[in-house]
Amino acid sequence: MAKPFTIADIFRSRSTAFKFTAVLGLQMGQVFPAAFFGLMLTGIFRENGLPLSMLWVFTIPGIPSWLRPLWAPYVDRIGNPEFGMRKTWILPCTTLGALAYLSLGFFEPTMDYLWIMIGILFVKGIIMSTQDIAIDGYMVENLSDEERAAGAATIDIGRNIARFVSLAGIVWIYGVWGWTVASFCAAGLLILFSLPALIRKEPPPPEEVQRARERGETASFFSLFQRPDMYFLIPLFMLLAFAGSLIPSLIVPFLVDSGFTSAEIGPTILAPAGLLGTVIGASIAVWVLGTVGYKRAMLFGAIVIFPAVVPIMWMAQLDEVVWIIAFLVILNGIILPSLIEVALGASRLRWASKKQAATDYATFVVAGSIAGSAALAVGGFLAEALGYFWYFSVTGVFVSVCCLIYYSAFDRIEELVGERERLERGEVDDEEGALSAAGD
Repeated sequence: MAKPFTIADIFRSRSTAFKFTAVLGLQMGQVFPAAFFGLMLTGIFRENGLPLSMLWVFTIPGIPSWLRPLWAPYVDRIGNPEFGMRKTWILPCTTLGALAYLSLGFFEPTMDYLWIMIGILFVKGIIMSTQDIAIDGYMVENLSDEERAAGAATIDIGRNIARFVSLAGIVWIYGVWGWTVASFCAAGLLILFSLPALIRKEPPPPEEVQRARERGETASFFSLFQRPDMYFLIPLFMLLAFAGSLIPSLIVPFLVDSGFTSAEIGPTILAPAGLLGTVIGASIAVWVLGTVGYKRAMLFGAIVIFPAVVPIMWMAQLDEVVWIIAFLVILNGIILPSLIEVALGASRLRWASKKQAATDYATFVVAGSIAGSAALAVGGFLAEALGYFWYFSVTGVFVSVCCLIYYSAFDRIEELVGERERLERGEVDDEEGALSAAGD
């Protein structure tokens, strides 16, 4: 067996390091402003008199993100190959997105400017969702099969670092220098971290893309659902995203009911535990994936979810919870499930079609987001009916079962994806591929 590609191997050559820097920079650049504005605006407007019944207005800017698979095929089709098919979109979207974030700094977040800011955020949502589509395609096309586990892990780590900087840094800037300066800093970080990808020369489109163009084929959202592999992939990713969101979505209410204030939970528990836990857990997950493979790694995930959940169940039985117990329990609950998170992220990269990488990956992510939102709604009802102790025990078992479903479906998915890739590369003709899929 070849030596597994680990996080340390990212630095084995200048070109590999620069490639990962570009991919990671694009991901982190998005998170800095998104985390800051997403965290602060609801709280500031609530302090300025926004009724709880009006908090729904902040869901409006998220609508374009849910709809982005509909225009993802255009991002796959259109671009300048010499400049870079993905950079053709990343450059203008980053620039316009930063300008949208900058414009928010000229309006104080008061009730007088609520709908102006919602309008800006909605336009920003269209722009940044389009940028996200291009970034998805960039990731899938630039990371090789052996690099995808490390890629999923470093992206997870990078996003948590960016969230930590937003919580601990940009929020602090807001408290000292005010809204305008903090808004400008968030927009500046978006531009700064996108520069490596804009500077790096983008490789030519994959062989599958070039062959599809020669045949007159174009990326299509609706063609996704005509592929046999999608009948497995979409339900599987939605199931795992739903299961994986059941426990995290209830952690903040659980901590509040354990005696912690919302002001304490973010900076003293979730931010440091999230950063440290992700670094440790994702690093271990990359090694496991590289050593035993995706299938067996998810089997381990079905087991390690229990030592992650049992301490949370124990904490739910305590009459009084001190900070150190809460921190260590949450830290443990982040480290161990990282194996599942990284395996799921790497699987999305691995199974997305290179012929329309942005369309496939964006669809996977949106399907998972819808399932995650459903988990929040369902989780609240279940926790109220069962209590935290039984809620976490039941959801822990459910997560384990979903990991076993992934394990049992893995070989079939690999077979279908392999058939699709051979067809896209021209190693089998359309008729032969169709007959093979029909026979299966």
